[in-house]
Amino acid sequence: MEGSQEARQSSEAKSLGIFRFVKRILGFFRSNWLVLGFGLACVLGYFFPHVAARGGIIHSEYSILYGAIGSIFLINGMQLSPAKLKEHATNWRLHIIVQGINLVLIPVIQLIIVRTVIIASGVSSGTIDASILVGMVVVSCIPTTIASNVVMTRNAGGDEAAAIIEVVIGNVVGSFLSPWLIYGFLPNDEEFESLKPAKSDTLGPMYANVMQQLGLSVLLPLVIGQSLRWTLPKRVAWALRTFYLGQFCSVMLMLVAWSTFSGAFQTGALTALPKSSVIFNVFVNIAEYVLFTAICYWITSPPKVLARLINMYVADSRLSLWLPSIIRRAVMVRKMPEELVVAVCFCGAAKTASVGIPLAAAMWSQLDNFTISSIQVPVLLYTVEQVFVGQFFTIFFKWWLCRSKQRTGDTESTTTREQIYAIEEHEDGAHGSGEDRNCGISAELIDQDALQEKDASRPQ
Repeated sequence: MEGSQEARQSSEAKSLGIFRFVKRILGFFRSNWLVLGFGLACVLGYFFPHVAARGGIIHSEYSILYGAIGSIFLINGMQLSPAKLKEHATNWRLHIIVQGINLVLIPVIQLIIVRTVIIASGVSSGTIDASILVGMVVVSCIPTTIASNVVMTRNAGGDEAAAIIEVVIGNVVGSFLSPWLIYGFLPNDEEFESLKPAKSDTLGPMYANVMQQLGLSVLLPLVIGQSLRWTLPKRVAWALRTFYLGQFCSVMLMLVAWSTFSGAFQTGALTALPKSSVIFNVFVNIAEYVLFTAICYWITSPPKVLARLINMYVADSRLSLWLPSIIRRAVMVRKMPEELVVAVCFCGAAKTASVGIPLAAAMWSQLDNFTISSIQVPVLLYTVEQVFVGQFFTIFFKWWLCRSKQRTGDTESTTTREQIYAIEEHEDGAHGSGEDRNCGISAELIDQDALQEKDASRPQ
């Protein structure tokens, strides 16, 4: 009898252990479904590149570029407050930091890396193909991506309104500035003689194409979403809540990743280029994205000692006294709100294939298709890898924001307890002496919320 009872308990414990294990596995899939979705997109892009590549079965240049990305910004327009967008549109410090990192600092860092490879005989020895280095320069000079940074900013709990504003500004400014940055940063060594770009008069169609994409897939859906929010606020709120449209944006981002993977595998350049060049570019891209994100974080959330030191020679210097106040505020080094820090990290380090691919095709239109594809490989690889690595940063920043909020809540709770203790001492002193003593605390400074909390904690 006892043996059967022990066997039954052992069986129940074993079943409970299996149940807990399955529950943990399902919890992991539920928490990381987007990362797993990107993995599925990579597999589908590898085995079936002709489906979602440009000109493929689903014609992703229309269905995904305009349909999926347009849906993302339509939903964002329905969610965001117009006042929030207006507030960030005039945040000059935000614009200077994001666009300065994305279009000035990153090209300089990339130039240093490219020159280091050239000096180390990486190109002359045949280890690194010259077209890969040209593509790396192209990557560094193109603007921030259109969709993934907005979605990841929201998923991490950051300020997506700031991300949208920087996407619009970056792609408008960057589309015109990027070609000239590429012309200026390209190496002039003899190994790159055959890879010189065409003259700038070939860029007209590229400009028109980028402006059309930006207008139809970003600006127009955003305006429609804002109009719906303004005219039908209750119905919009119901639709967002009922159909889980926030999560739908993440599904659309998976489609964008699927199209990007398919384009990378369809060209054939990934397999035709020397393996050493591709492996080099893959690992450099990961290291650069992590480095650029870290730079964004340290610039927007610098240590106080460093901020004082820099401001002493920049914003608070004698020379800055002659500058307008708006410029002084923009260049002053200080911590940004944490939600803005997240937006800057995702926008400042990201790059867009929507500008990089047509720009490379336009600037090197006089070369053969394989060479053009080889130059486009670093663009495709960086945009693919930033999505993967960005998902892990999404998890990190979500944890960072939650920890910061908990720390703030603990601080407020500690302050409330101190106020209660001060109130109790005040009351005890007043009753003991018959006089109105406040123990050095002014009655006007006593928090009314703390008094209510104290009253609620007393036994009835």
